[in-house]
Amino acid sequence: MSALSRSDEPLDRLPGDVAAAFFFSDLRPPRGGAALLDWRLNGRLTRMLLDGEAEGRLGEHILVANNGKLAADWALFVGAGPAPARFSASSRKLLRHLLDVCRQAGFTRLAIALSAADAAEAAALEKTLAELLAEVADPDLECRLAIDDDL
Repeated sequence: MSALSRSDEPLDRLPGDVAAAFFFSDLRPPRGGAALLDWRLNGRLTRMLLDGEAEGRLGEHILVANNGKLAADWALFVGAGPAPARFSASSRKLLRHLLDVCRQAGFTRLAIALSAADAAEAAALEKTLAELLAEVADPDLECRLAIDDDL
């Protein structure tokens, strides 16, 4: 059974193989976990967005090596298309995609940041992620979750 734990620490302080966050095609500058990772990585994502090398489109992935400012070994920016207004069925698909990408890359210790508008949405996101991890049923998979309100 995969393990999920929620943390009050910010994404850049969560240990793991990878720190992952969504970035959206219609939000500039990046927000939430993506903004924090971008800042800690000296604006790498922002430069890619400005140079037209990244867009935030659904299915886009950017893997960046830790520059010594993250607790995780790698940072993964996952393009998610237009930002959803609230938790929805598309959020479940995005989370499933994120887990699949991490597992295909061989990461087993995940740190994930999600943004929620309120406590109810945060609880729904955490529940959905727990359900998806249970479906994966990988005993080696560990996930630490940070939830913020900066969507």
